[in-house]
Amino acid sequence: MYKLWQILDPRGILLLIAVFQIAVGLLIHILLLSTQDLNWWEDGRPAPLKAAAAYERSEAGLPY
Repeated sequence: MYKLWQILDPRGILLLIAVFQIAVGLLIHILLLSTQDLNWWEDGRPAPLKAAAAYERSEAGLPY
């Protein structure tokens, strides 16, 4: 394994991994924001509290 690190620069590899993870995270967020169901910015309502959400589901006849 040490011969691999003699060929490849560890700082460059770690930087590449960090950039890749940031890019994947941004891509996932952009994909979620582009959907109608999972867009948390454009739905016009705040995130419900747990009790309020359970009450609304029970009123609608849905299981908790």
